[in-house]
Amino acid sequence: MYDNTANQHTFTQAPLLANIATPTLPLSDDFQQGISTPQDIFLTYISDYMLATHHYDLFEKIVSNRTQEITRSQPADTPKGNLYTTLTGNIAASICGVTSLSGLPDDFAMIEKTAIALYGDILSCWAAFKVHQIIADAQTHLNSRQDSNEDAQTLEVKPESYRYEVVNNIRHDERLFMTSYSDVPMKLSLANVLINLETFVKQQHWYEMLYYLDVSSSGEHFILYQEQHDYPLLLSSALIQRWGQRDNWLTFDPFFQTESWTLSLSSEKINTLERSGIFSNGLKNKLKTSSVPAFDYSLLQATKQESAVCEIIRMAIAGPREKLNHILYLTLKYLTLKLADIGIEAAYTIVEQPSILGFYQSVNNDGDGTLPYVSLCHQKVEGTALTTYQGIVFTGPMSQAFEQCSFRDYNKRIIAMRKQARVMTNA
Repeated sequence: MYDNTANQHTFTQAPLLANIATPTLPLSDDFQQGISTPQDIFLTYISDYMLATHHYDLFEKIVSNRTQEITRSQPADTPKGNLYTTLTGNIAASICGVTSLSGLPDDFAMIEKTAIALYGDILSCWAAFKVHQIIADAQTHLNSRQDSNEDAQTLEVKPESYRYEVVNNIRHDERLFMTSYSDVPMKLSLANVLINLETFVKQQHWYEMLYYLDVSSSGEHFILYQEQHDYPLLLSSALIQRWGQRDNWLTFDPFFQTESWTLSLSSEKINTLERSGIFSNGLKNKLKTSSVPAFDYSLLQATKQESAVCEIIRMAIAGPREKLNHILYLTLKYLTLKLADIGIEAAYTIVEQPSILGFYQSVNNDGDGTLPYVSLCHQKVEGTALTTYQGIVFTGPMSQAFEQCSFRDYNKRIIAMRKQARVMTNA
């Protein structure tokens, strides 16, 4: 149990699970009024435990310990899964919350067991804790602004008043935004991390991202938001990594350079790359196609318009569920237009969402030999019907396509491509 008397935090080996179920954690009366669920109490307990013991990396240590133990228990020829498949599989069920955590404090096992009881697995709890921290930080920041009379301005706005822009470094942006995941307004950097957590981590189970959340709290980002009467509602964002940051590009991460990726080149695609003007003359003779890494390196070496190239990653789409498809359309459209406006002619992308790929393919079918989108390689996503594509969006021709395409036209194109795919599958 933990003792909050006189702000002296001490922790003993009393069963935390019993405390949560009762609950009997001795929190102050004022604090308990703001807590309504066992999950809230548990997350607050973890926060105070970290503060008292300085075990700020307890989730990382638990996850690392269990991942190694599960891997040792698997047959040697078992395909390597991601964190989610590893820590939620059958072997994990017989280990996590059951066996001891070798080399770690006894409290960690107690925390893990309670996390599994409340959230189903340690990864879901870790993500929930990150959300808990963000909202707590946002509330603290909001209180400090209100104390200094920095109140929100009341705006006269029109319905569907959408705005978009590129922010050079969101860490330095002091504006407050709302999100669809909290009723607390927060700085842009926190709001962006929150929508990344909710979309990529909690919805898509990309728990590896928990190790690299700082990437979403700084740097150059495209943002789409909707004006409201108090604070704007953040609807989407995407990280822009310029040529000078290419060593950090996800495209060239070891995961995307393995033999499981298949090059998907054609004469039409290579001709598009040559005609773009971004790469050096005689490109066809300079490309190496023996492997994905060899091709990527040769294409980089042939790049001459370096300032016109970037990578777009972490495109997070948030907002009311009934509007998500429209928000995705607006994000793709305005992101493409804005990139072209700031001089980005070619954007490396990693896409697996069928609707985006369907639209890109539909636009390519309208082309005159110069493709707005060039897919370079692909990989089947294990355990799903999805295929992930690495490719390049050429913002000039893609902007023209979007300017001539309403939301209704966008949906028609996607539906037509789905029908075409079904016909080909059944042929």
